Amino acid sequence: MKPCALVLLMCVGLAQANEPQLLVQARLVPGDAVVVGETLQLQVDVLTDSWFTRGASLPELNLDGTDVTPPNGEAGHLSQTIQGQTFSGLRYTYRITPTQAQAFSIAPLTVRATPAQASHELSGQTPVLTFRASLPEGFSPGEPVLVASALRLSQTLTPPGGPFKVGDSLTRSVTLQADGTPGLALPAPPRGSVAGLGAYPQTPQMSNLDDGRGGFNGGQRIDRVSYRIEREGDFELPAIRVKWWDSVNRQIRFGELPAVTFKATASSSYTPVFSIVDDLRQMGQPTRLRLPATLLVGIGLLLLAVALSVNRRRLLHAFNAMRQWKHNRPPRKNYGLRPLNPRHEKDFQK
Repeated sequence: MKPCALVLLMCVGLAQANEPQLLVQARLVPGDAVVVGETLQLQVDVLTDSWFTRGASLPELNLDGTDVTPPNGEAGHLSQTIQGQTFSGLRYTYRITPTQAQAFSIAPLTVRATPAQASHELSGQTPVLTFRASLPEGFSPGEPVLVASALRLSQTLTPPGGPFKVGDSLTRSVTLQADGTPGLALPAPPRGSVAGLGAYPQTPQMSNLDDGRGGFNGGQRIDRVSYRIEREGDFELPAIRVKWWDSVNRQIRFGELPAVTFKATASSSYTPVFSIVDDLRQMGQPTRLRLPATLLVGIGLLLLAVALSVNRRRLLHAFNAMRQWKHNRPPRKNYGLRPLNPRHEKDFQK
């Protein structure tokens, strides 16, 4: 073998020996058996015997029958010793919440990363993982299932107190917080209708709660319903009862809110919801036009003066024509009156 070729092979071997390694591991936490509505973690560890100067690239996970929250770039740092060799890396977490009772299979995910001192991008795959979701005891198929390690339920009424009158509006806000469950997985609390109140539900606000350090802690859902009082009388917004599964004690629990009662009295100044008066005010138009009498007379005189000024020539021509007619008209005949007794007969003497 030529000396130059030998040197080239030695350099290639040294380069391959110094190329960093990329290991990809995955696991399901707490395990491969959960209940519907319980959040399962898919932890993906990306390890190297070098170090990372930037994060890894992970694919999107779509799994029918579940709600999946991706890592969104969030990663925890970790270190492991594998066969006597130290690896450091990043841990990414997918949160999977099954909505159906069935078996699930997660296909391999391809992870890409470029460790320090690597000549090109490296990739690795997660193994195939399976798990099964079942209905918790006491829940029937099709019933919303809320699973949490702890639950908090509260409500507010705005304005907080009366007195209320017909035509007034009030808003009931219900806040649901659940530990260990994302906000998108929280069901809407039950809401009943009340005769004499027009109900206008608002778009719910759903968000996740963190532990103050950016870590996931749970979910929150806020539901608001505005009510408009349509008649006088006593009213009661119904009590709210939320059924949920305690994932710590593995049993059914209930969160409850008391009913809200209030009284509404009649109001003579009540206007309909769709009032022409309100529409005109919103358009910037006055509802009534009131002008003083002197202003009306002045406007009338002004209009009359404008009309006379515009038609001055026509009026002067007509006036001259009338004077000429009176001057040239034929004299009147004096016909007189005929006597009633034209003969004027003398009276005969007796």
